[in-house]
Amino acid sequence: MVKLIRLTFAGLIGLCLAAAQPAAAQTAAAAWFVDEIEFLTRDGGRWITDNSEYVSEQETDDAYGIEWRKSFDGFAMAGRLVGLNGGKETNTYWEFRVYWHPGRGEAVAEQFGWGGGLGVGTVRPMAEGGMQWEQTFYSPAQSQHSEGHRSDNPDANTHVTHSFSIVDGEWRPRRSYSWIRQT
Repeated sequence: MVKLIRLTFAGLIGLCLAAAQPAAAQTAAAAWFVDEIEFLTRDGGRWITDNSEYVSEQETDDAYGIEWRKSFDGFAMAGRLVGLNGGKETNTYWEFRVYWHPGRGEAVAEQFGWGGGLGVGTVRPMAEGGMQWEQTFYSPAQSQHSEGHRSDNPDANTHVTHSFSIVDGEWRPRRSYSWIRQT
């Protein structure tokens, strides 16, 4: 009985000490992140890019569209990437959630696509300006792999993206697109 009382007392002291510890620091969304959300979602958040250079039997869309919507007071955004052919939507290829993680103090990008595909990673500002997304992709039909995107906004209505395969830490260029804001 005495042993049970001691264990209970020790447990209570442990709980009190744990409760007295300061909570992990939480961070507010960085200004660069809030600014990027504002830029991408402004005027309806709809962007279109030409894909005619890459049209093939496997990839028939002559353009792509992306639509971003700001949410939760501008600290997150949701989006979707669609195929376009002759100006008409063909498919939704990806859905996105991009948000500030206050416990980790960083921007997180998640995307969900066909066949159970999932991309998860971070968004960071680049020293030379623009943003860098680095994600790991998972899919039941493919092996895990890493991809990156670097983007910048050369003017108020243009968003330029460059995609990369990341293999053993090396960023290997793939495609580039110039997205034009649709108002």
